[in-house]
Amino acid sequence: MKLSATVAILGALSAMTTMAADKKVFPGQAGNDNIELTGTLLLDPAEIREAVGADLGPGFIVARVKASNKTGDPMRIGPDDFSLLSHKNGDRGDSLAPAELTGGGALIVKRDREARGWAHITNQPGFTGVDGMSKTDKPVDQALLAALKSKQMPDQETKPNGSVEGLLYFSMESAKLKVKDLALTYKGAGGRLSMEFK
Repeated sequence: MKLSATVAILGALSAMTTMAADKKVFPGQAGNDNIELTGTLLLDPAEIREAVGADLGPGFIVARVKASNKTGDPMRIGPDDFSLLSHKNGDRGDSLAPAELTGGGALIVKRDREARGWAHITNQPGFTGVDGMSKTDKPVDQALLAALKSKQMPDQETKPNGSVEGLLYFSMESAKLKVKDLALTYKGAGGRLSMEFK
């Protein structure tokens, strides 16, 4: 009798382990007791053009995110709560406002990447800094600004158990990046989360 009970318990544990191994995590999902995030990253310029309705040009990544408030209280959720991190090269960028993407007066700072490459080759400390700065005075593209604003995740207080969704815009060179190299981080009223992609 004892032997059959032991075999039954081992069989049940084995079945539960197999079921847990078969369960795949949704690649763009993170959550805790306060907030649930789901999302996808758009790296391909054609996908970005389709989602935004206009061409952003090179050097941008767009995230489509839905944030659900799991508490019984109102919670403010907005684009400023999100950052994008590259595991491949250490780049990090905060979500950009539509006006930052559409022209107008801007100061462009280029990152110096040569020191990082030298450090990697020689196994010595390397420091990155500012490679150059320039000022632009392009006219604001009003059509693009309107399209970006209409699709951006709104910055608003969600209702209890409500949700907010929309697009987030990031400035990051995506030519050599894959989705699996990136993580979307959330730091806001719902706590801290990191959404990994596969």
